[in-house]
Amino acid sequence: MDYAELGRRIRLAREEALLSQDAVAQYLELPRSAVSLIEGGKRKVDSLELQKFSRLVGKSILFFLDEESGSVKTSDVDEDDPTQILFSANQAVDISPDRDQIERFRQFYRNFANLARMLNRVPSPYSTEPLYNIYKPTPAAAKWMALKERARLGLRASSPVRDMFTILESEGVRVMSWPLQTPKLGGCFIFSPSLGSFVLVKRNLGASSANMLNFVLAHEYCHHLIHRQQKGITCDSEAGRGSVLPSGNYRKPEEYFAQWFAANFLMPEEALVPRLMTYLEKSASASGSDVGASGIITAEIVMHLALDFGVSYTAMLNRMASKGIELIDQSTYKQFSALKPGTLLTRIERSVPRFDELKQFPQEYTEMALEAYCLGYISLNKLAELLEIPVEEAKAQVEARNAPLDLGVSSELELLSDIENA
Repeated sequence: MDYAELGRRIRLAREEALLSQDAVAQYLELPRSAVSLIEGGKRKVDSLELQKFSRLVGKSILFFLDEESGSVKTSDVDEDDPTQILFSANQAVDISPDRDQIERFRQFYRNFANLARMLNRVPSPYSTEPLYNIYKPTPAAAKWMALKERARLGLRASSPVRDMFTILESEGVRVMSWPLQTPKLGGCFIFSPSLGSFVLVKRNLGASSANMLNFVLAHEYCHHLIHRQQKGITCDSEAGRGSVLPSGNYRKPEEYFAQWFAANFLMPEEALVPRLMTYLEKSASASGSDVGASGIITAEIVMHLALDFGVSYTAMLNRMASKGIELIDQSTYKQFSALKPGTLLTRIERSVPRFDELKQFPQEYTEMALEAYCLGYISLNKLAELLEIPVEEAKAQVEARNAPLDLGVSSELELLSDIENA
């Protein structure tokens, strides 16, 4: 292969990675003119430079050297890109109305990958094996797995889990929240062996109930634990309601299983029944009767339990009426389902908490973009583009970060001493 063809491929790879010649030059520790000469086929590239550049842009060295790669276009999709599977006709939800947002999700993933490579933050490959081996995806298996995972995380069986975001973040799952228009779409899960798990949830679910998002996150967490081999899954918005009934519109076994897991993880029977008994005892005490005589489950008690366990009112109703739990019968379930959660919240004088932690992008992504700018790998305009904010706001974030310069000395006194002794 001649230098001109190699330079052409290097230019194509750089442009696909959205990198400037200046950024590449700094990364390779070369003058910018050298990068320009390489791309023009007028300078030889040694093997170490090519190896380092291939890591930067996420390409195999064969992309640059293979004679049959000459027709490769800049639009070629990285084989490790899991977002493409979200468009599969085999997905549980048709995401056509959100095609633009899913394309944006794909671009975010590529930007994340480019930043990770640029900063040498690509870890050892993640395992695609499930954390738990489930022989058959049944409700009993979901309950077993939920109890095992709570134990692994050090959560008491009687403790509610109101903040799934913190759990996912601590387990290395990158979570982001965007408005989505597809009525049945609650969120998406993707996994790649090189970068790990990412979850996109429907931010507008929070307009109805922030606790619906908590359930969706528990649902997505199940996919992270045992469905990594599928690479990408779109999730029904019914997930936020905790529905595991046939009317839940689930076409795939993993969606049923994720619902069963989320219900058991967030509302374990070992915690739900004692908390219910406490409310029944209070009700009986207020009426001056014993629990058996007047401790009747009311819609207000169901709402209290939903808030205590960090789920929506509908999710708690579904859990209490589910097979094996059956704390309320089907006629009571239908009666309570007709009530408006807002009215019940007013009666009990409580409110649904907000999920202020959920951001447009994971904090890790924002930090990597800022670090790349501070190291001179990207421009201020590129930083603003990556974070989808105005340039002035990007500048303010850089100033607020106030990153100190690495002077290569441990203190100002050492620096002054070095200057005096120079």
